[in-house]
Amino acid sequence: MSITQDSAHILVVDDNTCNLDLVCRIFAKANLKISTALNGIDAINQVKLNPPELILLDGMMPNLDGFETCRLLKEDPTTCDIPIIFMTALAETERKVKAFKLGASDYITKPFQKAELIARVEYQLELLNLRQTLEKQNDLLQHQINERYEVEISLLNTNEQLANVNQSLIAEIENRKTAERKLKQSLKEKELLLKEIHHRVKNNLFIVSSLLESQAEYIDDPQALKMLSDSQNRITSMALIHEQLHSSTSLCQINFQQYLTTLTNYLIDSYLTNTIKVSANIQQVDLNIETANACGLIVNELISNAVEHAFIGRNEGNITLDFTQNDARFTLIIKDDGIGFPEHKDFYHSESLGLELVSTLVEQLEGKIQMTSDNGTEVRITFAELNYKNRL
Repeated sequence: MSITQDSAHILVVDDNTCNLDLVCRIFAKANLKISTALNGIDAINQVKLNPPELILLDGMMPNLDGFETCRLLKEDPTTCDIPIIFMTALAETERKVKAFKLGASDYITKPFQKAELIARVEYQLELLNLRQTLEKQNDLLQHQINERYEVEISLLNTNEQLANVNQSLIAEIENRKTAERKLKQSLKEKELLLKEIHHRVKNNLFIVSSLLESQAEYIDDPQALKMLSDSQNRITSMALIHEQLHSSTSLCQINFQQYLTTLTNYLIDSYLTNTIKVSANIQQVDLNIETANACGLIVNELISNAVEHAFIGRNEGNITLDFTQNDARFTLIIKDDGIGFPEHKDFYHSESLGLELVSTLVEQLEGKIQMTSDNGTEVRITFAELNYKNRL
């Protein structure tokens, strides 16, 4: 749970009751929840019974001063992560250095300004909140990495088992007729297995896409929502590849015209816009999965970028998509009639993740990319199909 001023518990430690009363009044007006201790021993006991989110600690106290109290708290694994702000009249540099060496997060010299005290406390609470959020995200990421590692190990084991089965079949073949029959059976099993793999990959990608959509319902940050939406569209563009491979008679190539049409319709539905029209002229061609996947991601990024940036301040617009083949070369053109690409930005070295991804994918395709900005923006990409060995 996030730490806020309403939920944070602050412990103020000072042997001077007048100072305690002053700090209590200041924090009460700022709606901060506090507790107090008159000495270091009492403070340590309170921290162990009811750990606060932040400690304000006086440096000069009888019996157990603030520096020794800080040292004991930082040496205890159960209390070492609690931020400590020294609030003391000791202004010497060596005292401040000593406090920070002991693990203090901040140092306020008395007499202090009310606004400065509140600002420093709120800043430490904000840092604590950010740290806890980062720790949770790191734990979640590590969990996901562990799950993925287990899946990859399982797939490797499955591949090893399949390889052993194939070797056993080859070893048991005694004549040509039996070998042909078993080979055909083995190929059929591989086709079914690959179709099942494509089906499961497609389902898993759509599940991830749905999870991102569900997660978006709990996020109010527009930038975070955009990142989730962009990731969802990228995942869906890859899932559509596996969906076509699962339903296709070929396990190596897909109907790219049908794929781009499906992807374009999805993007139109995804942005829920009736004012931006998308028209497509796609030549019939079959592409292998590597080329189609890279090209599909490029189309996704360029159309998404056009919808988001090309028609700012306008109520309508048009996007055209052309895909043609000339001998062994393909040409992909995506054009809009929007405001054009900003002159102060470099399209080929953009800090945008989407445009950087486009450049990387074009390099992967060993293609060329050209952008012109005249009455809108036109991106022209030429490339050849990637060559890979047959899978069967």
